[in-house]
Amino acid sequence: MAQRIISIFLSTPSDVAEERRALSSLISEINDVVAFLAPERDVSLKLIHYETNVYPDIGSAPQEVINTQIPIDYDIHFGVMWKRCGTPTRNADSGTVAEFERALAHREKTGKPTIMFYFSNEEISLPTTDDEIEQLRKVMTFRRRLETIGLTAAYPTRAEFRERARIGLLRAVADLLRDDMPSRELNEEAVASPALNENLVVLARQYDQVRLEMQPGSRRTRRMTAIVEDMKAEAPAAQGSLAFLMSDDSAGHRLAAIAILQVFPSRQHVPWLTDRLDPELEKPFIGYQAAMALLQAVRSLPSADCELLKSEIARAHELASRNPHDPPRIAALEYALRELKVKCG
Repeated sequence: MAQRIISIFLSTPSDVAEERRALSSLISEINDVVAFLAPERDVSLKLIHYETNVYPDIGSAPQEVINTQIPIDYDIHFGVMWKRCGTPTRNADSGTVAEFERALAHREKTGKPTIMFYFSNEEISLPTTDDEIEQLRKVMTFRRRLETIGLTAAYPTRAEFRERARIGLLRAVADLLRDDMPSRELNEEAVASPALNENLVVLARQYDQVRLEMQPGSRRTRRMTAIVEDMKAEAPAAQGSLAFLMSDDSAGHRLAAIAILQVFPSRQHVPWLTDRLDPELEKPFIGYQAAMALLQAVRSLPSADCELLKSEIARAHELASRNPHDPPRIAALEYALRELKVKCG
C-alpha cells in the first residue's frame, strides 16, 4: 500500500503564532501515534505554511507568490484568527481571507479541500487605534459569514486551542480516509447505554439556565454558542449518553445530542436531526445547530448515503422554511444542498 500523505495548509494572520506552533506540535504528535498504533496504515500528516513552503519571488505581489507556489492540491485548509484579519491584498481584506476564498471556490467546484476555520474567543483589551478597530471589525464580518456555512469552530482561550483543534483535525482526517476504511456507525452498545457524561449534563443545565434567565439577543446567542463549543469538546467521551440525550425532555440535553452528532455524524440519526428543524418542536437556536449537524453529515457520510441525505436535507429545508423569519437555518441548509450537488451529483 502506498503511503497516504494528508497535506494541511495553514492560513493565519500574524497574531496567532502561538496557535501555529501548537498545530505543528499536534501534527507531529498525531504522526507519532499513528506510526506506533497503526504502522500498516502508512498515513502521515504534512503541514504546509508560507513561512516554510514559499521562497521569495521578485516582481510578484506576496499573495500571488503564495498562490503560485502552493497550488490547491492540499487536503485540508486550516485557518485561524483572533483579533487581526491581516494585511489587505488586491482583492481581499487580507491574505488569510484571500486564501480562504481560493480554497472555498475550489471546494464548491470539486468538493475539496476540507475547510476548517478556528476563531479565538480569548478576551482582548479594548482597541485603541483605528487600525485595531478596523482589524477587529474585519474579523467579525468574516466570522459571521463563515458561521452561516458551517465552517467555523471556536476555542475559549489560546491555551486551549491545541485540544480543540485535535478533535476537529482527527475528524477531518477520518473523513478523508473514509473511502479506505469500512463504514461504521456509533457503537450500538454505547448508544444504548444509560450512562451520562457529567460534564455534558452540566453544560446542558447551563444552556437551559441561559435560555431562561438572559434576554434574547446577540449576547445570549454568543453565550449559547460557547456552550455548544464546550459540548463538542466533550463529545468523544459522551457518545454513550447519546440515546438518553436525544429522548429527554430537556432542551439542553437535546442540544448536547446535536453537539455530539456535529462531531460524529451518524446515518441512523439524520432523520432525528431533520425533525429538530420543525419550529413547532424546537426553538430556532437548536434548529440552527441541527442544521449545522446535517451540514456536517453531508460532508462526512459516504456517497452511499446520498439518497438519504438528499431526502432529509430537502425535508429539513421545508421544515425550516415554515419560519421564514429565521434565515440562518435556511441559509445553512441551502448551502448543504449545494454541497450535496457537488458530492452526489
